Amino acid sequence: MKILIAGTGDTATHLAKMLSREDQDVVVMGRDTNVLLELDQRYNLLTYEGNPVVPSHLRQAGASGCNLFIAVTPFENHNLVSSEIAKWLGAQRTLARIDNGELLNEDIHDHFVNIGVDEMVYPEYLASHEINRALEHPWLKAIYPLHSGAVTVGAVRVQPGAPISGTVLRDFDKEHYKMHICAIKRDGMTIIPGGNDTIESYDIVYFTTAKNPDEHEIMHLFGKHGRQIKSVMIIGAGKMTEAVINLIAGKYSVTVIEPDRSLCDKIASRCDGVTVVCADFRDVDILREEGIRNFDALISLSDSSEKNIVCSMVGRTLGVPFTIAQIEDIQYFSEADDLNIDVVINKKLLTSSTIYQMLLDSYIESARCLAFEDAEVAEIVAGERSVITRKPVRELHLDKSMTIAAVIHNGVGRIVDGNTWILPGDHVVVFCLRGHLKHIEKLFS
Repeated sequence: MKILIAGTGDTATHLAKMLSREDQDVVVMGRDTNVLLELDQRYNLLTYEGNPVVPSHLRQAGASGCNLFIAVTPFENHNLVSSEIAKWLGAQRTLARIDNGELLNEDIHDHFVNIGVDEMVYPEYLASHEINRALEHPWLKAIYPLHSGAVTVGAVRVQPGAPISGTVLRDFDKEHYKMHICAIKRDGMTIIPGGNDTIESYDIVYFTTAKNPDEHEIMHLFGKHGRQIKSVMIIGAGKMTEAVINLIAGKYSVTVIEPDRSLCDKIASRCDGVTVVCADFRDVDILREEGIRNFDALISLSDSSEKNIVCSMVGRTLGVPFTIAQIEDIQYFSEADDLNIDVVINKKLLTSSTIYQMLLDSYIESARCLAFEDAEVAEIVAGERSVITRKPVRELHLDKSMTIAAVIHNGVGRIVDGNTWILPGDHVVVFCLRGHLKHIEKLFS
């Protein structure tokens, strides 16, 4: 598949790096010479220096022959215009990053489809839904239901002294817990574990469960405690805050703290039932006066990654049990994971991962995928006479870069063991390291 990406920011470059590992024919175009040079030298892709809203530049970059044109520059109007031009030049499918959620409304969206913009991605929408899921399951770092909830993928950090800490995987009773441990993230690296691997404190463990697991038992296993979120304090009052409030209003008591009077007035006028405090959220005395220790969750959504990190750390010190921080500077992303911030939100990574997922869904037949930082989860249908259906799982001798996490048979999810025999038509949940999914798909064809 030939893919042309317009943009040289974090979203574009992260997406290009992911796609280059999948052996796609990728071209990145933009006007930042240094970024293009680094991409050209380090990754399996091509670059073109040019302006994506200039038709002749798009034509020379290969828009007329591409299967997919992706516009993720920082400017919404450039993304929309370049997508229209690319479609006119002959691009089969176009996708644009947007800054205005109203463009996703059905009637307006249909208009853009008619003029050449096939799909649009709104980062604030993606991030607000991620925050909403985090508030519903505060003991998890991430949760993703598959196949209408028949199987759930979760991620959780192992607490010191947790019952599972120090457990060798071959001794783990997956039948009792109805759970399959798919991957372990340790020191910034993700591994697909084998039976001899040991789970350690502070590991982030990715797991799958079938429908209706005993959540309290799983929480205890990882050293977590159940808590229900009732009250939320939000730092900052920009677009992200409004998007989040639109999702969570009515479910939680919400207080917003923002020093800019105009932003406070905007939130107060658009969001009913929300307490808005016009004050400097960097002032610890202000936070104390507003009773920060009485809130169940603190969500830091200011326009500064540094401020959000500091606010989360201060909130934790003042007694807030659950913190979420928006961190847009990717250089701080992995460090923030070690600062006891429960959930880190990065719109750029969410956007690039969502586009990557949409692409994988299109080129791997019968697959639905989730994209993590350096790993992927795919739900793939086993075909008739495919390799995956010929023997029990233990006799398939699968590559160490993958694990079969669960099987959905006739709509019912179940955890896999060595004796599981996959049947044609089964939906199989596969966890693998990035770059291997395209090769794994051959097992199911």
